[in-house]
Amino acid sequence: MTADVAAAGVRAPVPDALPPRADAVVIGGGHNGLACAAYLARAGRSVVVLEARGQAGGCASTVDAIGARVNICNCDHTMIRASGIVEELDLAAHGLRYLDVDPMLIAVGWADEPVFIQWRSIERTVDGLARVAPAAADAYRRYLDVALPAAKLVLAVQGGRPTTPSIVATVVARQRLRGANVLLDWPRRSLVDVLTSFGLPSWVIAATHTVGPAVWGLGPDAPGTGLGALGLAIRHLVGVGRPVGGSGAVPAALERYVRAHGGRVVTGARVTGLDASGGRAHGVRLADGRRVTAHTVVNATDPRTLLVDWLAGEHAAARLRRRWAAAPAEDGYESKLDAVVTALPTPRAVAALPEDVLPAALRHVPTTIVSPTPRQQIEASADLKRGLIAQRPMFFLNIPSVLDETMRPGPGAHVLSQEILWTPWALEGGWGDRALPWGWLEQYASICENGPELLRSVRDWRAMTPPDYEREFYLRRGYVPSFPDGVMSALLGRRRELSRYKTPVAGLYLTGGATFPGAGVWGASGRNAARTILGRH
Repeated sequence: MTADVAAAGVRAPVPDALPPRADAVVIGGGHNGLACAAYLARAGRSVVVLEARGQAGGCASTVDAIGARVNICNCDHTMIRASGIVEELDLAAHGLRYLDVDPMLIAVGWADEPVFIQWRSIERTVDGLARVAPAAADAYRRYLDVALPAAKLVLAVQGGRPTTPSIVATVVARQRLRGANVLLDWPRRSLVDVLTSFGLPSWVIAATHTVGPAVWGLGPDAPGTGLGALGLAIRHLVGVGRPVGGSGAVPAALERYVRAHGGRVVTGARVTGLDASGGRAHGVRLADGRRVTAHTVVNATDPRTLLVDWLAGEHAAARLRRRWAAAPAEDGYESKLDAVVTALPTPRAVAALPEDVLPAALRHVPTTIVSPTPRQQIEASADLKRGLIAQRPMFFLNIPSVLDETMRPGPGAHVLSQEILWTPWALEGGWGDRALPWGWLEQYASICENGPELLRSVRDWRAMTPPDYEREFYLRRGYVPSFPDGVMSALLGRRRELSRYKTPVAGLYLTGGATFPGAGVWGASGRNAARTILGRH
């Protein structure tokens, strides 16, 4: 292990012993659970984090596999860098270091669509569009004129504890109502409707959907996806970065912080029940029969398991439990393929770009996304509901070892990661055919100038499909929960257990990607939940 990797803190430390009691128990050692624990520990609370797997980090982990270090999910981080958490907890002192990714993304289509390159610089992005389609460049400027104030407002609101007074104060004081009309209007519309209104071309709309509402499992025409159109503007404001040593450097740094402040992180400790009576939480039960007593319990895993399965018979939460039990369970729809390769694939459309548009040295640094047309994305959304995978799926392709040398598996080798959207847990015909995930790599190779060479260069590979995420990460039906509503829902206090982190059971709180502000490597939910517990704004 190199010194840089060790400094990044990506490898799992020795787990702590399980204490019989603590001030607070956090169920789930993902980055939000760890962030919540970090803030509670900093405030002087005795905290224990219980993680079912042998390593904390959840879907933000970096793990050993196929002779390499691979990220469980995409390695690009945006929102955590704008949240202030890294600075507030001084995570750099606990091994976290970021590398900037610029350009931030390269978007290609399945046919002859132009390449869309988004740089951190607005001017460089617009100049690139102008060389392909001047009308697209003008449309992008019109979009940013409206979207940037709203994006700044979203960042300000979602970075704090979501109480109605705090949100209103942010809107009025920080932005003087600029962008507020967008937050009222765009959530009522679809992404296609919003972006088409600016005159943006279909290939930019398709890319925006792939990195936005598609990740939520929604089609570009779905009502309520319009707020996802802010994604491009937010990237210009925040940028994209990757932690040295992999995405898992974030939870590893948080884990170190928790321990440095007296907290404990216990792995291999699967919680299977809640001790509660008289409308109050008293602690948790583990699968092996052990118990931890605590007057504060924070669930950082799927809230459905807690609210439906563990609160049966608890009168204080009966109404909430009935609501959750009546809602259908969600299915997972994302897969990921990782491979050790010796050839760097380049899509033909990217290879054809002049050096002054995209230097060859940068062509494998950002994530490349492959998108079908918006019409095909809408059709794929219908296929997903029928248990089918689109013939032309949405792909995320990155090679993290190009930018981060600590991720290289050996001389001349690289790690290639391919995320595939809309691969249903309930796949028609089942998941038994290993040729299916290999076919996704073949599909990508078909649009690359060196596709055959890429396939021949594969030394080893593995695929993670929704059933694998269910088995290895205890995700019900392979589904990664994500907050289902937007800023306005938080403003109005809808689904208060998700937007305010409290439950009707005293001492029982929720955090994680299922709560406001949502999924992704962010940590704001964990911090907000801790502030709620501590009674701080």
